[in-house]
Amino acid sequence: MHIAQACYRGLHDALLEYEGGSVHADVLAPWLAANADERRWLCALASRRGAPVPAVEVEDLWRLYALDRVNQLLLLRFQRGGADGSGWPGPPISQDEHVAFAEALGLSVARETSFSPFYHEIVEVELADDPRQPVSLLGALWPCLMLGDMLFSRAGVRVRCGAEILRKDVAESSTLYWAYRRKNRPYQDLSHGWGSNSQWRTAFRRDYRVGRAFHYNVDGRRDLSAPEPATEDGEDDLTREERIELLTHRCFVSTTKPHHDLWPYDDRIRIET
Repeated sequence: MHIAQACYRGLHDALLEYEGGSVHADVLAPWLAANADERRWLCALASRRGAPVPAVEVEDLWRLYALDRVNQLLLLRFQRGGADGSGWPGPPISQDEHVAFAEALGLSVARETSFSPFYHEIVEVELADDPRQPVSLLGALWPCLMLGDMLFSRAGVRVRCGAEILRKDVAESSTLYWAYRRKNRPYQDLSHGWGSNSQWRTAFRRDYRVGRAFHYNVDGRRDLSAPEPATEDGEDDLTREERIELLTHRCFVSTTKPHHDLWPYDDRIRIET
């Protein structure tokens, strides 16, 4: 674990150990008061410019990942199920308290009214009578958080659409990648399988909205925008379109191929709107 992650590791462990009834008042608010430098660092990162996205050091990605681990624990309270193998419902926190914590760190809430895999993680699907009806939002179970132009955390949403647009069984239960923990579905990130300290040296996935373009996983080394992106020996048996689906949604939403133990982490793409 890098020294810059220490405050988030301490907060993460405090959330796991907390047994009271108001984690915001007892844990989060005191932590914010004692770690004002984190807001200054995050605000400086949000204002950094690039061409089109800013360059960052690997230590910045580790630090963002540590904060994301904290956020993913907070989100457990808004999920249902036992995919994490635990009956623990997550820290006792309301949505308003979760937003207050995020905003105190310099993050902002994005309230998009149209569905996009950039902003939205599908949790529940309601099928429409028309099998070709496009995806529409029914509601959010937790909010989308941004750090300037960079996505920090997608909103968990309920959607409605036709069966030819999304497969309900796939969209709700396929493995979610770049996720350390979820209660509602299988999940995987690059920290899994490493030791208690080395797992924290995992890079945060960076996605950006710049102008009219969405930039997905900007630190990936393989550009799926190419008509025939390079493949490697032993690689997943996925088409380019399936890889784009997995990259943008972070899970399958219509593809019925096996969804465990895939490797989308090297892929990136830029999509104009």
